[in-house]
Amino acid sequence: MDEVTFTVQPGELVSVLGPNGAGKTTLVKMMTGLLLPEAGSIRLDGHDVVKDRRRAAMACGFSLGGDTGLYPRLTARQNLVFFGNMYALRGDKLEARVGEMLRSVDLEDRAKDLVGSFSRGMKQRLHLARSLMHDPPILILDEPSAGLDPQSAASMRNLVDRLSNEGRSILLTTHDMREAEELSDRIILMKAGRVQAESTASELRLGAAERMGNTVQVVFVNGDIPEEPWPLPGILSMKRDGATVTLRAVDGAAAVRWVLDRFPNRTASVSVTPPTLEEVFLEMAATS
Repeated sequence: MDEVTFTVQPGELVSVLGPNGAGKTTLVKMMTGLLLPEAGSIRLDGHDVVKDRRRAAMACGFSLGGDTGLYPRLTARQNLVFFGNMYALRGDKLEARVGEMLRSVDLEDRAKDLVGSFSRGMKQRLHLARSLMHDPPILILDEPSAGLDPQSAASMRNLVDRLSNEGRSILLTTHDMREAEELSDRIILMKAGRVQAESTASELRLGAAERMGNTVQVVFVNGDIPEEPWPLPGILSMKRDGATVTLRAVDGAAAVRWVLDRFPNRTASVSVTPPTLEEVFLEMAATS
């Protein structure tokens, strides 16, 4: 890690994206106390993770997903009781919290089933419930939807979005561009242990458009595509497919105006979009 600095405010969800080896897992491990930083400091709810480790740990819930961190020979309820005890929850307060968490992740009807029999999606939801047992103000989620089918992934995104709306600070690592764009207030792009960019998804996409161009899609009426050359300044690429022409243009708005002026009454639709978040990510990963 090298000069990685950022803040996640209450009620804010920040996603960290980066290729394998970017430092995402190392960052998460340092924030959760599994690794200690060699320099600098990490503060969770005002508590230093090295100097005030216990209070920092109590301020944070984390879900690293996968098969580790849960006990397959215990039931869902027994797992939450065990972790609740680790956070000093006892008696009626513990029972109430276990029931509340099982309901919140839609596992109430599977409370008495062994976790070893659960699907990956169910385990991911139980991981999330476990991380919330002590009601922390901060959540660190490491690829919570990895390996899930589309329905389970959508359910997980809804859960995470709801938790963010409750006012928690959430740090999310993910390889899912749709998840990052749908959920995040800000996105951090990392590579080789450094922060390469930090902004909203829309600002990252618009900034990339200046380098990569915008996608302009033109659909012609009745497939009436002009075969003549298009002397449009700033065209980076052009592809014809049936009734559709797709351009990559430096100035998307200027390209739209040119098409409408050049081919009046021949276009069924014209649209312009900046590069996708995935394209922004791939450009960052490919640069030296």
